[in-house]
Amino acid sequence: MSELHFEALRADLAALTVPQGQARNLRWLAMTLAIGRTATGDYEVFIRGPDLKAGSSLVRRHVQYGDWRPEEGGAPFSASRIVLPSAPHFASIAVLIAIELLRAGIAGPAGVQPAFTDVEPIIEMAIRRGALSETVVLGLVGELTVLRQLILARSDRPASMMRCLDFWQGWQEGGRDFRIGDHAIEVKTTQMGASIHEFSGLHQLEPKSLPSGSKEHLHLMSIGLAASTTMGETLPSLVSSIVALLSTAVGGAEVADEFVRRVSQYGTLSGTGYVHATMLDWSVYGTRFAHTFLPRLYRVDDSAMRLLGREKLAETFVQAHGLSFTMHIPDQVSAFNPAPNWEAELEAMDSI
Repeated sequence: MSELHFEALRADLAALTVPQGQARNLRWLAMTLAIGRTATGDYEVFIRGPDLKAGSSLVRRHVQYGDWRPEEGGAPFSASRIVLPSAPHFASIAVLIAIELLRAGIAGPAGVQPAFTDVEPIIEMAIRRGALSETVVLGLVGELTVLRQLILARSDRPASMMRCLDFWQGWQEGGRDFRIGDHAIEVKTTQMGASIHEFSGLHQLEPKSLPSGSKEHLHLMSIGLAASTTMGETLPSLVSSIVALLSTAVGGAEVADEFVRRVSQYGTLSGTGYVHATMLDWSVYGTRFAHTFLPRLYRVDDSAMRLLGREKLAETFVQAHGLSFTMHIPDQVSAFNPAPNWEAELEAMDSI
């Protein structure tokens, strides 16, 4: 296909609108291939035929097989769907994928699977730009687990409940995940059955000075999450539950909207954020996560916490700047560390 054809097809897709009451509007490029746009503005690529087998685990999470309805009153068709965000540059990516599939012979006698396999690296590259990685999703689920608990504890105090949203600062890059008065919390998630976590630097375990001149009380929240087919929560269901809680307060609709906006900003350095209104049905966000152990809230200033400090590094040739490391924290560091009741400990932070 010529460059002119590419540009024409891209312009056509970007300008595509969905009539009211319809789920999507499609352009069929071959009997087995269509591109389209949803009512929420997302771009779709449909590969008609049997369920496709992806070699990449990332692509497997994104490709959704099912019966799809092209328009109101149209007959459904069986196809594998790849969905991309509504940002304008994803129109070009959707068209690129479609053109490469045609070049690979998706409409030919060999069938759709060989063509899909040939183009899968391009699809994977596009997906990495269009959705959060599994690691980032795990981190977000962990932080939202803490946020929901803070809100639940204040469900009978709507005015106090709305303050909880400002406690959560992990949606912004570079700061603590939570700041509650003089207390700060770093939330770490792991897919293992023990508190084994990666740290990007010593600063994550070093108390900072507060404007008052005192040091913050630093805590480490350890959360274990693993994919499950039978139990647990998805990211969309967790976000929806928090939206429902926030919406019960006076003026809660505005607070809930602000919460959803902040969620969409989480992890955007590694890709497009999670936009709840348009992505809640995306297959990549349909993974259920179940806890591998009960959450543990550790006090970092406990003398029994064996931490790597700058004074120890000063005796070596290791540079503290840029140092990353992994910690395996015992289930029980000392008599009251982690906190016997992490939910009550969170509540106490805000009552001091």
